Amino acid sequence: MKKSLLFILIASVLLVSCHNEQKEFKTYLYEGHRSFLLTADEQMWPGDDSLGVDNSYSLQWPASGTLTPEAEAELLMRCFADSTATSFAEAADRWLNNLWLYDEESPKIHRHPVDSIGNRENYGYANMKSTITRDSNLATFCLNTESYMAYAAHGLYTAEYVVMDLNTKKLVHLNDLVDTAQLGEVIVRAIEDLEVNKDTRDCMFEEYRTAGRVIVPDNFFIDSTRSVINLVFQVYDIAPYACGIQTVCLPIFWLSKHIPLTPYCKELFGEGCSID
Repeated sequence: MKKSLLFILIASVLLVSCHNEQKEFKTYLYEGHRSFLLTADEQMWPGDDSLGVDNSYSLQWPASGTLTPEAEAELLMRCFADSTATSFAEAADRWLNNLWLYDEESPKIHRHPVDSIGNRENYGYANMKSTITRDSNLATFCLNTESYMAYAAHGLYTAEYVVMDLNTKKLVHLNDLVDTAQLGEVIVRAIEDLEVNKDTRDCMFEEYRTAGRVIVPDNFFIDSTRSVINLVFQVYDIAPYACGIQTVCLPIFWLSKHIPLTPYCKELFGEGCSID
């Protein structure tokens, strides 16, 4: 990120009507920060016979110019599911403005998933938070979400990682590092053979053990030493809900024994990362 970037404080207020109550959302951009920070909190208690809501959102975003327009557009799509927005501010404002859609004909229905806690089945909440960490020329965007549809058996949560190369200003995908078409079998071998993946091995769905391969996610992060790729599988991807999100560790040197690394991968991890 360029040190010459300066930021100014901005605030935009989005108002939506729900049960005749106005909701206030604010977006901030702080001077000296290297990321946008969007914050929003809302509470809604329309009545005992309707759904109560308590939501919070806090998002950090790469500074302007950190990514190419194409890379930022992809990140916007992955975070907000918005394929037309050209900036974080536009996507965030649009997302917040359309967050609550109230159906006047069915006042008990809110068309946005929420979460529930305690013994109150008509209470809900949703949390969304992102952070950005930096390691040398890489930065990792992590988006954590948690939600629960009222009256459901349990809530759901996700962790989405996006790795950014600050030199090229592009997003790093798993197929930039290895041939993902060959990786499914290698992942299963890493789960079976490496003790660091024991927890995943103990709770992994038997069907993947039998098949000998898994669906390869493009959801990963690189550890602080940059000698390991950690693949992240969401709840239910390869293990039961009770086991939670699974992280499969792929040490780079071990990985190079089982699948060729791309030239970019070898350059990224440096000399000695591969057997060839």
